[in-house]
Amino acid sequence: MLRLAAWIMSAFLILLAAAPPASGSSSLRLPQACVSGRNENGDPCAAVTKDPTAGQAQTTRVPSGSPTTPVRVCTQRVGNGSETQPVECLFQGGWWIDEQQCYVKAMNPPLPFTDGRWLGHTDGAVYMCVALGADATYTTSFFWSQTVPPGLLYTDPRVLAEQAVAALQLRPIRMGMVPEDKPGYVGLVGMPVWMWVDAPDPHTYGPATNTASDGSVTVTINAKVAKTLWEMGDGKSVTCNAAGTAYQDSDGKQMSPDCGYSYSKQGTYTIRATTTWDIAWTANTGQSGTIPLTLTATRTVVIGEVQVIVH
Repeated sequence: MLRLAAWIMSAFLILLAAAPPASGSSSLRLPQACVSGRNENGDPCAAVTKDPTAGQAQTTRVPSGSPTTPVRVCTQRVGNGSETQPVECLFQGGWWIDEQQCYVKAMNPPLPFTDGRWLGHTDGAVYMCVALGADATYTTSFFWSQTVPPGLLYTDPRVLAEQAVAALQLRPIRMGMVPEDKPGYVGLVGMPVWMWVDAPDPHTYGPATNTASDGSVTVTINAKVAKTLWEMGDGKSVTCNAAGTAYQDSDGKQMSPDCGYSYSKQGTYTIRATTTWDIAWTANTGQSGTIPLTLTATRTVVIGEVQVIVH
């Protein structure tokens, strides 16, 4: 009997919760917004400009010293409304909207849909409107809008979601397999091959969560692997919806219960394990979406045949 190498198998605006619908004198602190690439503390941030051809606000990263936000003039109607006076366009994170005659900002975090200020809607967003008073006070009211009020600068929440995903530093899985990818380790034709995610963690398999904020917009993401596609190098593949089961010596010649394969021909095969991530994001603006992501790891495996010498 020809002696083969042994097949060795072994083994992731803070919610104004009590704010009533009725307006009243207040001293609300609104989150900062971004103007000309800088926030109110002078730190770099994401400035936003309007694309006149698209009719929607678009996020633009502005390098320090290269502002692109156009000069904005804001005016408040006084007296009987026939006269106006200039006012600051930005007040503690809220943008002055001439049509509304107040500083407007989306609620952050958003109000629950059971709150009457949603007016029965589940889309759009509820905005806070802070109006200036003649006696140096201001009053606060709320309104719902399906679209972002004209003149309100904002950051595209999908951009923030992508930034939050990048900050997680998601990586391909560590491939657990038998036979192992080591010198002298050989699998056999027709014998079970076991595949699994070795030592899964939030960065390689999830679940993982993160948040990102810019001015008035806050986005939360939740990420986890939905499936792993194992391309076996012989033109065939196996899709595993779980992390797989790590092989133990006691498993002997059994097939993997949830993620396995067997080869029909000898050879050296390059295996690719591609994870498909399920990444969902939600923003305090009422918007939500998903971000596609796949990550791939590779390794090789040697498959031999049992040969018998007849004397």
